[in-house]
Amino acid sequence: MGRGLRDEFPNPERVGCPAQEIVAAIAAHRMPLSHAESYLDHLTSCSPCYRDFVRLQADYRQRRARMIFAVAASVLIVVGLAAWAMLYQRNSNQIAAVIDLRDRSVARGTEPLPTERQLAIPRNVSHLKIYLPLGSSEGVYDVRITNANGNLVFTGSADAALKESVSSLEIDVRLSSASPGLYLLELRRGTSDWNSYPLRIS
Repeated sequence: MGRGLRDEFPNPERVGCPAQEIVAAIAAHRMPLSHAESYLDHLTSCSPCYRDFVRLQADYRQRRARMIFAVAASVLIVVGLAAWAMLYQRNSNQIAAVIDLRDRSVARGTEPLPTERQLAIPRNVSHLKIYLPLGSSEGVYDVRITNANGNLVFTGSADAALKESVSSLEIDVRLSSASPGLYLLELRRGTSDWNSYPLRIS
């Protein structure tokens, strides 16, 4: 039918043909159907107008597809930039501290050795990287910080990985509710005993 409409109704003199602006408006759905109806009979009985209509409709669909693609790409760029900004802000606001236990003995139980040197971290720290004592295994470790009365200040777990014969883990912490003073950092793997280390929060 489309081929017939394009070829079988020649109108070389373009008798009764509507203006190109009208055909373009119909092709782009800019004209209400009630107004377009008066031109539809001509479009389906005039091959030159029908060819113009098909060409203009294809152009409209192509422009619309490009516009949709551009809008989608813009949305993705905005979302990507927003995610990057949030991640950058989070990382820039993050205060990290390192706890190095590589030269520490494994003090089992809730009481550290009397000669154990105190560790120290700031109260506003939000991320800890803990180097475990030499010989520690990989795996999931429970991490907790308790005060002098044995009350929990922080508890969590993290996966320790072995790199260059040293096991380490990283964990996010929240210690804003802790008062400056002496605490215990306690670690254990699985159901083993807790290993305790004196920790000063300043």
